[in-house]
Amino acid sequence: MWWHRPLLRDFPALLPGNLLDLVARAYALVEVGGLLGRCGAQRGRDFEQLFYDLCDRRGIHLCERAGARTVAQSRSASGLPHEVDGATRAVDCITHWELKHLTMGVPKNELLIFNGKGLDFLQGSRPLAARTPVLRFLLSGAGVRDECRYFAVLWGIMIVEPFRLPLPLLYEAVARGAAACLSPAECDVVRDRAYWACRPLQKVIRELHEWSSAPRGPSPCGPGALRIAKEVLDVQEQIGATVVDYLDENFNDWLDDTAEETWHAVGGW
Repeated sequence: MWWHRPLLRDFPALLPGNLLDLVARAYALVEVGGLLGRCGAQRGRDFEQLFYDLCDRRGIHLCERAGARTVAQSRSASGLPHEVDGATRAVDCITHWELKHLTMGVPKNELLIFNGKGLDFLQGSRPLAARTPVLRFLLSGAGVRDECRYFAVLWGIMIVEPFRLPLPLLYEAVARGAAACLSPAECDVVRDRAYWACRPLQKVIRELHEWSSAPRGPSPCGPGALRIAKEVLDVQEQIGATVVDYLDENFNDWLDDTAEETWHAVGGW
C-alpha cells in the first residue's frame, strides 16, 4: 500500500514502519466500520479488543492493555492508579494509546485526563524510558470537536477519527508521493506544521520550558499558541482534502480494501 513506498528526499521519517501501518489500518477501521448494536461499556470493550486483535495480527507487541496501571512498565509519579488502554515500548519510541468509541463526540475532559496521565507517567519513569520519545494517540470511533483538536495539537496528541485524514497519515502520504499534487509552499507547510503537531511529549515539555525560562525568537507557546493550532487544522482540512483525492486516484479503494483485509484478519466485529 502507499505507506510502504519510500520517503521522498527532505522529508524526515515521522513514524516507524510498523507503527505507520498500525495507524493506517486503525484509521481505515474507524472510517469504514462501526460497532452496530453495541452500547454502553460493552461498546468500549469491543473496540479495545478490536484494536488488540489488530496489534496482534500486525506483530505489534502491546506491553500494556486495558486494566494496566503503567506505561512501558513505568508507574505514575503521583501514585494514582491511572487506567491505560494500550502502550508499546521499543528502542525508538514508546506509544501511549487512549481508545474511545462513544455514541457522542469525545468530551474535552477525556483529553485533559489522557494528557495528565501522560505527564504523570513521564515524571515517574526511569531515566532510560524518560529519554525515549513518547508518542500519544487517541483512537476514536466518533468525531472529535475542534476545541479538542486544538488541545491535542498543542500537546502532541495524534487523533485518529472518522472522516478526517489523521495528521500523521497526511504527513506520511505527502512524504511518500502525494507531494506531486501539491505546490512547493504546501509541501513546506505540511513538512513544518503537520510534522510538528505529531511531536513526542518530551518535545512539548521542552517547548514549555524554553518559553517559561528564556524565550528567544518564535515559539509555539504563548498568546499565539491557539492561532498555530488552528493553522495546523487548516492544513489538515484543506491540504488533507487534496491528498485524499490523490490517494483515491492513485490507490483506488485503498480505504475499503485496507478495512476489508483487516476485518478478515481479525475476524470482524
